Amino acid sequence: MTPMINFSVALFEAVADFLGSEPIIYLFGSVIFCFVCKGLKSLMSF
Repeated sequence: MTPMINFSVALFEAVADFLGSEPIIYLFGSVIFCFVCKGLKSLMSF
């Protein structure tokens, strides 16, 4: 059971490091910014 827990912890740490890298943060931020702009555009069209 302990090796499986260690594997899961290592996997989650690797995913967290990948998502914490700068290109992913910039990509995620730009996607969120696009959705915010689309929402503001639809609100202003009324």
